[in-house]
Amino acid sequence: MGAKKGLSATLMPDLPCFRFLVRPRAWLRGFPLMLALLISPLLHAQDGALMIGQQGSYTLSRAFMVLEDPGGQLSLDEVLQPAQQARFKTVAQSGSATNFGLTSSAFWLRITLQAQTDTPAPWLLEVAYPAIDQLDLYTATPRGGFEHQRGGDLLPFASRAVPHRNHVLPVMLQPGAGTTLYLRVQSQGTLSVPTHLWQAGALWQHDQREYALLALYFGLLIGLLLYNLLLYFSVRDRAYLIYVGFVGGMAVSQAALTGLGGQLLWPGQTWWNGVSPPVGMATAAAFGLLFARNFLNSAVRMPRINRVMLALTGAWLLALLVALLLPYTVSTWMVTGLAVVSVPVVVLAGVFSMLQKFPGARYFLTAWAVLLLGVATFVLHNTGILPTNLLTSNALLIGSALEMVLLSFALADRINVALAEKEQAQAASQADQATVEALRQSQERYRAVLQERETILANSIVGIAFLTPEGRFRWANQAMLEIFAAGDQPLTSMEPFYLSRADYLRVGGEVAACIREGRAYETEIQVRQYTGSHIWISLSGKAVSPRDLTQGTVWVMTDITRRKELEAELIRTSSEREAILNSALVGIVLSVSRRLEWVNAKFAEMMGYPREDLIGQSALRLHTDAAAWENFGQRAREALRGTGSYTCEQQFQRRNGELFWVEAGGNCLRPLEPEAGVIWTFLDITERKKSEQDTREALERQRELNELRSRFVAMTSHEFRTPLASILSSGEILKHYGERLPATEKAEVLDTIAASVQRMTRMLDRVLLIGKAEAQMLEFEPRPLDLEKLCQQLVQEARALHPGSPCELRLLFAADGGAGLHDEKLLRHILGNLLSNAVKYSPLGGVVLCRVFLADRQLVLEVSDNGIGIPADEITHLFESFHRASNVGAIPGTGLGLAIVKNAVDLYGGTIEVSSLVGPAGSGTCFTVRLPLRLQTQDALVQPALL
Repeated sequence: MGAKKGLSATLMPDLPCFRFLVRPRAWLRGFPLMLALLISPLLHAQDGALMIGQQGSYTLSRAFMVLEDPGGQLSLDEVLQPAQQARFKTVAQSGSATNFGLTSSAFWLRITLQAQTDTPAPWLLEVAYPAIDQLDLYTATPRGGFEHQRGGDLLPFASRAVPHRNHVLPVMLQPGAGTTLYLRVQSQGTLSVPTHLWQAGALWQHDQREYALLALYFGLLIGLLLYNLLLYFSVRDRAYLIYVGFVGGMAVSQAALTGLGGQLLWPGQTWWNGVSPPVGMATAAAFGLLFARNFLNSAVRMPRINRVMLALTGAWLLALLVALLLPYTVSTWMVTGLAVVSVPVVVLAGVFSMLQKFPGARYFLTAWAVLLLGVATFVLHNTGILPTNLLTSNALLIGSALEMVLLSFALADRINVALAEKEQAQAASQADQATVEALRQSQERYRAVLQERETILANSIVGIAFLTPEGRFRWANQAMLEIFAAGDQPLTSMEPFYLSRADYLRVGGEVAACIREGRAYETEIQVRQYTGSHIWISLSGKAVSPRDLTQGTVWVMTDITRRKELEAELIRTSSEREAILNSALVGIVLSVSRRLEWVNAKFAEMMGYPREDLIGQSALRLHTDAAAWENFGQRAREALRGTGSYTCEQQFQRRNGELFWVEAGGNCLRPLEPEAGVIWTFLDITERKKSEQDTREALERQRELNELRSRFVAMTSHEFRTPLASILSSGEILKHYGERLPATEKAEVLDTIAASVQRMTRMLDRVLLIGKAEAQMLEFEPRPLDLEKLCQQLVQEARALHPGSPCELRLLFAADGGAGLHDEKLLRHILGNLLSNAVKYSPLGGVVLCRVFLADRQLVLEVSDNGIGIPADEITHLFESFHRASNVGAIPGTGLGLAIVKNAVDLYGGTIEVSSLVGPAGSGTCFTVRLPLRLQTQDALVQPALL
């Protein structure tokens, strides 16, 4: 493969120019540009004179005036006659564009070269078409005559005035004056007159470029010729020798057409110089057709096209003889016609081959397509349809060069294919040898494996047997004999070992069904040994070949008596353990990956589910919600991975939605691996949690009673001290000064004692009242009541209770429709305490407003003041017993009034709201009590406290 790749890289470089040549679509895209290059010279303006300055060269072809001489008999004197002068036409009018095609006429070309004053006198006239037979140049002289010079390829090369591959004649111009030239040309073949006027140095520079290109072309031809000749001697493929003949013929024709043959190869052979172009073309075409037939193997793959190419090859050989024997004109027309037919035929053969993916067909088709374009251009030039320019004059040269390179690539591709086929053949041969060796080794291994299997089967610890389609033993190993305790007795059939014929027939039917379906048969059955003992066996078998049941069946048998005994024991012990676990007083669960794999009856009863509904389910249904489930799982997982066990108290949810508490304990099946499974025990501790809660509540109530007792003692010690002091001091006054005191003063002392006693009585009454309220000994006793009169009394009592207060008490009663059933005692507790507090805690005076009105079938009592207010953070504790706000200062009080109000409102079935402001911008408090309105009906006599 390495040689193939190297040869491919040498002969077929992957360059953009070659990719362009081998892709037909690229030719289609480039054709308009090439056509424009071919016809562009037709677009230049023409006239019969040309101004000559100091440029290096001038193109004369487009400025010629043309006169056709069909008979070729006109002389210069006759041409100078006015009648003939009038016949001269411009090149554009003649339509020939200095390429007159295949014609036997002679042509006179006239031009006047108007030299400027500084124009040099010596010039060289070049007719760049070496195949012109006769050429006569007449140059006007200052004396009025004409200087005559002759040229053409019918003259020996040595007779040329300037040794050049083209026809070059010296011309002397007259600076500052016009010089008229007459150029007479005639040829048996194509007549083309591409004419230029050169200064000697410019022509020399131009020739360097021309000769460089020609050297490149002929060097390429010689290289291809020698290289393929070498390949022929190397591989002995006749295609390379044919290709050498093709390149040689093309080299001869192009050497003649470029003038290099007449200049360098056969300078004195005028006859050969004239016939060499058609001879070389005919030779190249004949070898080209032979090459196409050989390369494409057309005799086998395209027999019809092959016959056409064979006929064309004969026609080209005939054209070769015609070129040697008949006039040049005949051979030229014959070569042109055959070229028009031959190249498309070869291109067609290349298209068919490429469609058939023949190796090298792509290069072959592209090569002949290029040559087809070159031949078409060459024919159109020879017939005078296309003008003479660099492209049309050298079309065949360019096309042939590209064709030969591409054909060389095709041959290289053919070599690559041959190398690949050789490598494939070698690889196939090596593969065959490897296959033979592998087959031999496989056979040896097969024999070894057979021997090994024979040994394994004979010494296997399980019974193995082959049975005929009729169920008779064909072969059985030693283990099979031991299973049935056969000893030396032969095994003939399985029927004697079944416990009954019914079992034998049943198993036989099941086996037949499995074999028909192509399945293996497996069962566990109890059989009888030769000794009469009963054993359990595991029996499995299948057909030796599912497609050929005549080969019988193969069976594997294992004595599983011990396993069956252990299974029975396991079932018995498992049943006992199941009974023990189900009898447990705690719930027991096996959880794997947080799924309930097994639960006992106690746990199912605890959760309120049937056991079947819990087994296999997620533990999520045990918890109150997903968050609790996740939290429990995270805590348990961390503990189980750390210590292998976990204990906690958790709240679960029964099937009916009831929440209850359990004490959960888990242990890993495998140490520190909770993922392998966890055994959980659950104990219902709901009653215990309830008892603990009751205990906590009792302790809390005891703590509250202790606090109440402490506050009561503190309050009584503080509040009773003042009236007791007043009583004691008054008693001392009466004791020591009673006889001497006036009656009025004595009466005042006695009033002080009575007021102090009354104050202490009120405080005790409040303490007893709050005690009865907290002991739920107060009763709600609604009676018909004049509500307005009661409110007025309570306002008057508040004034009387605080005679020295600067407050103004107002009553706004708007509850005219509020006559109904009311509890006067509770209303006195509510409204009396609120009015008393409003006056007491308004030391600076202000308005104490009591509003009574109805709203939403409720009786609303609203008491507001402009007093000291209540701090916002203490409002929540306002109705607690013995609680007083932090800003009361020295204002006396027990802290029981609002507690009594709250208990009375609750007993009444109402609500109380507080809003208060404390601050420099203003302060005050407003209490709003809402009590249900009860009408005087029999139903209203029902006490809410007892509902």
